[in-house]
Amino acid sequence: MLVSAVLAVGFPTAASAAEWVNGSYGSMPPPTITPNGGYEANGEPLFVCRASMNGGMHPGKIRNGFNGCNIGYGGREETVVSYQVFTGHGRWTTAQFGAIPQGMIQAGWEANGQPLGVCRAQWSDGVHPGKIRNGFSGCNIGYGGREITVNVYEVLTN
Repeated sequence: MLVSAVLAVGFPTAASAAEWVNGSYGSMPPPTITPNGGYEANGEPLFVCRASMNGGMHPGKIRNGFNGCNIGYGGREETVVSYQVFTGHGRWTTAQFGAIPQGMIQAGWEANGQPLGVCRAQWSDGVHPGKIRNGFSGCNIGYGGREITVNVYEVLTN
């Protein structure tokens, strides 16, 4: 009964290791990766990735033409050349102002172990994947060399 109560309040569910495929220097695993993480202003698809940075594992975005996984970190957009691409399944659930929907899939963690989920948000005529956790005021995305917080977003849930 206690397990049911814990799941009902929306604690994150970890994505299994089998749902992540290693990549480096812009490589993308075949075939088409699901779920689609978003798109650039020109319609080019963006996919969910995660990369290790300073003791944490941070969700971000990748597409053909990137040299790695682009993550928002410390106020900047960083490109990490060794990463993993998400190949699992989930659904996008709308949220805003730092809210985290029930069933958030844990895709990473801060250096202190705090869970990070995948979010995506509209920005500059596209939809860009990023990261969210308790204490953020929105979805943090990397874009144009900066880390940007968007207050209305979607979170990847199971």
